[in-house]
Amino acid sequence: MGKRGGRKRRIGKRETNGKLSRRIEDKQARRSIDEQSAMQVAKEARQRVFGVSEADSATELAGSVCGRLLLQGSISREQLDAAIAYQETYAAFQRAIDAPAPPRAVNIGGFSSGAPRDMSPDQCEKFKARWKAAKSVLTELDIAQRGTSVTYAACDYIVLNDRFLPHLFGDLRLGLNALARHYGLVARRAA
Repeated sequence: MGKRGGRKRRIGKRETNGKLSRRIEDKQARRSIDEQSAMQVAKEARQRVFGVSEADSATELAGSVCGRLLLQGSISREQLDAAIAYQETYAAFQRAIDAPAPPRAVNIGGFSSGAPRDMSPDQCEKFKARWKAAKSVLTELDIAQRGTSVTYAACDYIVLNDRFLPHLFGDLRLGLNALARHYGLVARRAA
């Protein structure tokens, strides 16, 4: 006998007429099953595509480039914390200048930018100054390296845009080290 064509039959309790049950409890149970199966697909894809272990594939870290670099041991926890702080600084700056939200799916810091209307002009200026200071740290590092590194671009592409660019990982580590010193994360860990 051949394979049955058509769509896969959805799992869940059924009414006597064969339709899926419309009771609220049954809908919630189906939604939970659907979410679990979607998460299972995502975990399997992370394992297959990115080489993340089965235990780590369900963590939030496996969902971003910087998180996966931490799981692989390519960057340290301080460097990841610096990446998160850099992302938060950028998000606050974007909010301060009332920029539209960038189209991206991953936010490793979990920092959501709100409406700029709930910020005072002093806060806007403070966030702009913080972004300018973080940017100047990376720019000065690029200048000090005399054109041999592109730390600003590495942090922009990998941290802010979540792109997998292995040829920039060395420059990313340099930039994250400088940002960790800038944000005071290195001294905080040592204490």
